[in-house]
Amino acid sequence: MKKDSIAMKSGFTLVEMLVVIGILGILMGVLVGSLSGSTEGARNAQCLTNMKNLASACHSYGMTSGYYPLAGSVEKVSVEKQGSGSSSSFSPIYYEVPGWLGWNSAGAYAKEPTSTIANKSWYISSYNKDDIAREYAYTNGVLFKYLSGNKNCYRCPMHVKKFAKQNPAWSYVMNADFGWQYGSRKTSYYYGKLSRADKKLLFAEIGFMGVEDSVNTGEGSDSKCDCILQYKDNELIGFNHASGKKAKFAHVVFADGHVEKISWPKAGLSQSDVQDLTTWLCEGTDVTFDGARYQDASNL
Repeated sequence: MKKDSIAMKSGFTLVEMLVVIGILGILMGVLVGSLSGSTEGARNAQCLTNMKNLASACHSYGMTSGYYPLAGSVEKVSVEKQGSGSSSSFSPIYYEVPGWLGWNSAGAYAKEPTSTIANKSWYISSYNKDDIAREYAYTNGVLFKYLSGNKNCYRCPMHVKKFAKQNPAWSYVMNADFGWQYGSRKTSYYYGKLSRADKKLLFAEIGFMGVEDSVNTGEGSDSKCDCILQYKDNELIGFNHASGKKAKFAHVVFADGHVEKISWPKAGLSQSDVQDLTTWLCEGTDVTFDGARYQDASNL
């Protein structure tokens, strides 16, 4: 009588199982790294899109008004009659001429005898806890309607991620050379007549450095967190982005609407170098170094 042969199936050995687990671990690592890189890449792409949208809104505003928007609100004063008859008097009325973002006012209001600029009550930080003041900053700003009220255009996703608890209202700053530091519009910035528009910075980002100290105070009153890049007061563009393990870089958009990535050189930059770079970008002219080094990020 012939016995049926039975095929015996053997299981995985310990070594085989360890090899399979190792391979799965490598694949998971590659997948996680890929997903992480794509997420970071998506944030970078969104930031550049935001900057393009801000520049487009500036151009739309310029075609309507004849001017680029101001980098920040300026204060105007008029003398108006108060009361009537023998009890009448003339008093100064201070009011806001809003910039691309407004400040902490709802419009015209009386302030005697000093201006709001003098007592700093207009300055509003991106990290201020007063939601109403932050809302006014959006709605009073001249670009709000040109951005269809989309508040996300004002914030880089990297800032939203890094300072999620503080919920920044905006992270972009406009070049102070667009009229604000002089208290009024400059005729040389009449829309369509700006010289070197392809070289003159329009928007950059608030740098992470300095922001941490401001948000940790609770109110975020540091001037570095307002809507203006006051480069003459030693404020710097922020190198807040990276791509994987590559060197960090800054996003900027110029007055003609084109965006660029400014890479951080491998040799590094001193604070003085970054200040010179910021000044060069804001003014569109060389300062104390060879500005051509920074024109093409791929050369860094």
